[in-house]
Amino acid sequence: MNAEAPQVSVVVPCFNQGHFLGDAIDSVLAQTYPAVETVVVDDGSRDNSYEVAGRIPGVRRVRQSHRGVAAARNLGLAESSGELVVFLDADDRLLPDAVTVGARALIRRPQVAFAAGRPRDIREDGEVMRRPCQPVVTQDHYMRLLEGCYIWSGSSVVYRRSALEAVGGFNESLDAGDDYELYLKLARSFPVYCHDAVVTEYRRHGRNTTRNAAVVLTSQLRVLRGQRPNLRGRRERRAWRAGIRKTRSEHGGALAEQLAIKWRRGQRRVAARDLLTLARHAPGGLLMLAGQAA
Repeated sequence: MNAEAPQVSVVVPCFNQGHFLGDAIDSVLAQTYPAVETVVVDDGSRDNSYEVAGRIPGVRRVRQSHRGVAAARNLGLAESSGELVVFLDADDRLLPDAVTVGARALIRRPQVAFAAGRPRDIREDGEVMRRPCQPVVTQDHYMRLLEGCYIWSGSSVVYRRSALEAVGGFNESLDAGDDYELYLKLARSFPVYCHDAVVTEYRRHGRNTTRNAAVVLTSQLRVLRGQRPNLRGRRERRAWRAGIRKTRSEHGGALAEQLAIKWRRGQRRVAARDLLTLARHAPGGLLMLAGQAA
């Protein structure tokens, strides 16, 4: 990569992840790419996240009241200056060539809005786990995203700032799935690109948002329903219906399992709330729940 390489801003939104944040920042500072800006956005943390960011030279930190990860990402976008942007979750890590690989892909393809690589899973202590590989999609990106979110970790994506600004950034009204909605908006409006390099480490632990099946189910269904006015032709409508079914099956099934566990643990009020969510958004999950109770 030559001296003319465009600057890449790595935005790290953080809410009560101070115990992981140092690892995430260190992975940014270890990048082989020559022009990286690091911006940490503390989303109203109650722990020492803001102090952790302040201890590391070369890191810019900003703070907001707790408004959610989408708002933190948008603030980081506004406060950063790179032509290219990465949003690294505070409990994830970039591999050393992550920015180089993604930036090179965008430099070679000036019309592309984002380049997405593959993640690998790590345990809470950082040990690598064996997991199935994320598929590499090479065409019909918008349609394939309607069928299901094939990008497993938002930290593996390098974006072009101009494309992010063109579609208005992240939807701050979503509790989860704001990155999924952004992929859909960008893939509908611009070419996008996926490659097979493993560029990030996704940390699996009990506090991942993706572990809350009720939040994921309702958010992803909302994202998909919001795409209905954009559908063009029979193939996209068929893909959209398949995506609705898949979301209800996968996340409805996960919610049924979580609900049964909460009920057995005596968390009856939370379980009752989850039951209403399941009945409303994925009634097929009630059959799985009945089977577990039998």
